Amino acid sequence: MRLRHFFFFLAIVLISILIIVQFGQFGDFLSVIVNVNIWLLLVVVFLRFLYYLANTCYFQAYLKSFGYHLAFKPLFKDVVTMNFTNTVFPTGGVSGIAVLRGRLRKHKVSAHTTTVAQAFWMGFTGLSFIILLLMSMLMLFLSNRIEQVSFRLILAVLLFMLVSSLVILALLLNRRVAERAIYLLTRPINFILRRFGRDSLGKQQLNDLSDKFYETLLDFRNDWRKLASPFLWCFTTLVIDIASLYMVFVAFGVYPNPGIVTAAFLVAMVVSLASVLTSGIGVFEIGMVSVLVGLGLAFDISFSAAIVYRIIALWLFLPVGLYFYKRAMFDEK
Repeated sequence: MRLRHFFFFLAIVLISILIIVQFGQFGDFLSVIVNVNIWLLLVVVFLRFLYYLANTCYFQAYLKSFGYHLAFKPLFKDVVTMNFTNTVFPTGGVSGIAVLRGRLRKHKVSAHTTTVAQAFWMGFTGLSFIILLLMSMLMLFLSNRIEQVSFRLILAVLLFMLVSSLVILALLLNRRVAERAIYLLTRPINFILRRFGRDSLGKQQLNDLSDKFYETLLDFRNDWRKLASPFLWCFTTLVIDIASLYMVFVAFGVYPNPGIVTAAFLVAMVVSLASVLTSGIGVFEIGMVSVLVGLGLAFDISFSAAIVYRIIALWLFLPVGLYFYKRAMFDEK
């Protein structure tokens, strides 16, 4: 418990430092946001709440497909706790799923089932990413600015991302390749799990987890109706994310091409993977602003929108998550 508290407060300090660094040009930022529509920003806050609802609905729908009927309210608290943990203990989602496994154990949901649910969440997110990437490319291609070099360059980047995503998806569907990748990740994952007081993953456990994942995949293939609801909820969460960013622009009085906002968000999401230990903070904003400016939006608006979006999406719900996290740790103790 003491170790967890230490890492939590250390993460809060680091996040605070990063916020201060990001606001180095605070005067320019204030000159842009002074005319922001506060009421529309409240709509963004509501959309973030819907994001957590949709995330909860995914886990509820997934678990229901395999006979687990969980009440929405306690599951919502567990999902908020998981997202909070992933934010303040950025470990690529490992810390959050470790906490969620402990929380769902009281509902007699096995650790393997919870882990596989998170694995399918990532897979569904990847598939949603591909669909939205195609839509974004189509909207950009049909715009009247395709002759610009920056547009063509970003379209080439998006095409590369699309091809890479399809290749990765195909490789993960190959069990032999996927298992080798899992084995390579075993050591860092076990290090993280031990730091959170969780059991590390042995070779037999990894084999059992792999068996469970591909058995579940076979169940989905045999009955696609089980697949529909979890996938749609996962797709909805990604759409809500992009809608939140677009609404921030609307709050600034700007109505960009939805394809531009979608492209900027998806590129930022990918490049932020390079900075997993800080939840993509800094890298996410740079990637997003670069694409927005490259596609014709003004730098001051792009920078301000990216910062405001991250404040609302990443930090606004931290107090709520902290409350649920402390309650969860108290219950475990």
